[in-house]
Amino acid sequence: MPGQALVASEVGVDVVAAVDPSGPICVRWGSNLGILWAKHFVGETGPTEIHPDPVAADGSRSTLSRPPPKKRRLQEISMEMPPDPMTMKMLHLQNSIEMKVLKLKKTKTKLEDGEIFGFDSVCRREGKLKDLFQYYTGLKLLRYLALVDFLAPSDDCIAYRKSRHDIKRLALKDCLFLCLYRLRHNFGLKDISMQFGLLLQSSSDIFNAWIEHIYFKFGQLIVWPHRDIIINNMPADYKKEFHTRMIITDGTEITQSPCALALQSQMYSDYKSSTALKCLIGCDPCVSLMFVSELFTGSVSDKEITTNSGFFDLLKALLQRGYLLEGDAGMADKGFTIGNELEKLGLKLNIPPFASSGSQMSPGDTELTQKIAKHRIHIERVISKIKNYRIVFHTIPTSLFQNINQIWAF
Repeated sequence: MPGQALVASEVGVDVVAAVDPSGPICVRWGSNLGILWAKHFVGETGPTEIHPDPVAADGSRSTLSRPPPKKRRLQEISMEMPPDPMTMKMLHLQNSIEMKVLKLKKTKTKLEDGEIFGFDSVCRREGKLKDLFQYYTGLKLLRYLALVDFLAPSDDCIAYRKSRHDIKRLALKDCLFLCLYRLRHNFGLKDISMQFGLLLQSSSDIFNAWIEHIYFKFGQLIVWPHRDIIINNMPADYKKEFHTRMIITDGTEITQSPCALALQSQMYSDYKSSTALKCLIGCDPCVSLMFVSELFTGSVSDKEITTNSGFFDLLKALLQRGYLLEGDAGMADKGFTIGNELEKLGLKLNIPPFASSGSQMSPGDTELTQKIAKHRIHIERVISKIKNYRIVFHTIPTSLFQNINQIWAF
């Protein structure tokens, strides 16, 4: 028949199929197979992509067509040379700068959120760090709170030179904390402004206003106790040997570097071998401060400082009020040759005896010198406590010269 073909299967069965040009196309070989019997292909619909081959003669399943493998991406092989040490150093420096910038942003965020250094922040960490508050101010927390109540009983007791917004947001306890913070550690105004979140001028106004206020308030107090109180609280050894010595005096110096040559000659101290400011300090045998003079130039002698400081006028007033009696005495170093001035007031002076030239001191004078030196250590302890405030321990800057007497008296 025209258009017919004889096809032999694998089982030997002769099959005649009509070749149809529109019949299914074999997906494997791409040829026209014509109309084949259905049993020769799975699904009886002819060859498919999954089953492109006819069923095997033994009836076994036809093998599924394996999908073409996916194209693998070849890893790019870098042909770049490793960076040189200078490049690595620059990268490390850039990373370090980025970390510091991030840290500064976090600090700025904390400041904006209200976590500013001050009274409250230190009190919160007082339990974790022992004596933290005393480290910053030199006072225990309870004494500090009592000082705040004495100095600032109301909110309007401090008058600042300029009314600033950043000053108004600080409480009185924070302002006093700022003042003591600078006195204790001698931090600069820029550092304080950064710590407390203030402008530079605002920090200066707070410090100066509180120094003046403290000087005014403490100047009204009577710090010289009655002689009976001094005697009752004397140490046993001191009371046994010098029971009528009511006060121990000595001079001390703080370093100052003026710019003018004339002031340098006036402030030069032979004892310090440098320019300095000197003053007179007195305490009782219990190491309580009783007298502080104003500061004088370093070239002034101890006797002149005692005369010009008002010390003799104070003793005269105390004698009139009964705080001292005739026959009471004071204790001083050899440089304070003020025995004649005290005798005019009816008082006495104990100083170490002078050794005559060309001969040794007698055993009695040596013993007296040792006794006086043993008890004069109390005034040295007072001076040491004052010098713990580093603003007077280091060289006084010229910017503080205008109110250095107020700072020293405090």
